[in-house]
Amino acid sequence: MASSEGDLSEADFAALAPAFPRLESLVLNGLGEPLLHPLLETFVRRARDLMPDSASIGFQTNGLLMDRAKAEALVAAGLDRVCVSLDALDEKLYAGIRSGGELDRAIDALDALAAARAALGRPEFRIGIEFVARRDNLDELGRLVRWAAGRGLDFMIVSQLFPYDKSSVGLAAYHPSLDLATRLRADYEARGAALGLDIGRYPDIYMKYEKTAAELAIVRLVGEMQDEAISRGITLNVERLLGLDLAIVDRARLAFAQAEAVARDAGMQIELPAAEPRSLRSCEFVEGGSAFVSWDGAVHPCYFLWHRYDCHVGGYEQRVAPRRFGSLSERGILDIWNDVAFATFRADVLGYDYPFCLNCNLALCDYVQLEPFTQDCHINAEPCAACLWCMGLFRCMY
Repeated sequence: MASSEGDLSEADFAALAPAFPRLESLVLNGLGEPLLHPLLETFVRRARDLMPDSASIGFQTNGLLMDRAKAEALVAAGLDRVCVSLDALDEKLYAGIRSGGELDRAIDALDALAAARAALGRPEFRIGIEFVARRDNLDELGRLVRWAAGRGLDFMIVSQLFPYDKSSVGLAAYHPSLDLATRLRADYEARGAALGLDIGRYPDIYMKYEKTAAELAIVRLVGEMQDEAISRGITLNVERLLGLDLAIVDRARLAFAQAEAVARDAGMQIELPAAEPRSLRSCEFVEGGSAFVSWDGAVHPCYFLWHRYDCHVGGYEQRVAPRRFGSLSERGILDIWNDVAFATFRADVLGYDYPFCLNCNLALCDYVQLEPFTQDCHINAEPCAACLWCMGLFRCMY
C-alpha cells in the first residue's frame, strides 16, 4: 500500500508540461506546506517558461519558511501570487488556531514578500491573506481586513472551516441546513408567532399520544411547512432544522458584510464564503476547468475528491474517497483530461441534479457512505450530493 504522504516528483511535474501552454492558473498546493518541497523554485521557473504571460502561478503557505532570500528566489523564478494563512491578529488566538504557528513569523513572511516585490521591480506580484472563519475569530475579520489594506496587501480569501476533526465541529460558523430551508423556517416561525405558537416545540411534542389544542396546531403548522417544502422541492430534516441556532449565521453574515465594506473602501479584493449552504449549486472547480494532481501523480477533479479523509458535518461523520481518472505515470495529462470518463464526469457534474444529503432524513445513507461509490439516490454516478464546496461555504486559491 502506497504512503499517504509525499512530494510531487520531478518526473510527474515534467509530465504536466503539455498542459502548461493552455493554463490560466497553476496552484502549487496540497495538504502540506509548499515551501517544504525541495524543487519548488525549479517548478515555478519551468512552468513560467511554458505558461502564457497572462497566466498566474501561486500557492498558499503558513509563512514559517518564507524569509527574504526565499521570497526573492520565488519572485525571480516567476511566481505571481502568494497567500499567507493568517486567522487572527490576537497572538493568543492565532496560536490556538494555528498549532505551532507564530504570528510574528507570518507577518514577517508578508513583509519579506513585499520587499521582494519592490526589490525585483514586479509591482504586479500579488500578496494576500487566507482567513478561515470560525466562531472564535469572526470578530477579528474586520480588523484584519483593515490591517491588510493598511499594509498594501492585494487580496484576502475568506473560507469557512472544514471540520476534518470531530473536535472542531463546534467551531464552525455555519450549519448544514440549506438557505431555502432556513428561510422557510423563518416564515413559519412568524406565522406561528402570530398565532401564539412556537413551532420550535415540535420535536418534543409530535410523538405525544395526547396533545393539547395548541400542540395540535403546532403539528398542523409544521405539516403545512413540510407540504410547502415538498411542493417547492426543498429538502428538509425537520427536527434538525427546528433545532438550529441561527444566531451564528447572523454573526457570520454581519462579519462578512463589514469585511466586504472595508475591503471595498480600501480598494482591496476580497473573496467571501456563504454564511450557510446555498441551494443554488455551483462547482467552481469543474466550471473553471480545473484538475487536481496529487503528490503521487494521480489526477482528480476537485478539492472534495482528490484525497481520502473523514469529515464531520451536521452531526454526521462522512467518509470521502478520492475519484481518480488516471496517473501521470500511465498516460499524458491531456490524454487523461480528454478521456471519455473524465469528460463525462465533468459534463454530468454541471447538471447539478443531486439530492441534498445533509438535509435528508435518511442521511447519511449507504449510497453515500459505502465504497466503492456507484450512485446516489438520484442515480447519479458522481459523489457530489454531500459536497459543501459547491454550496459556497469554502474558498480556495485556484
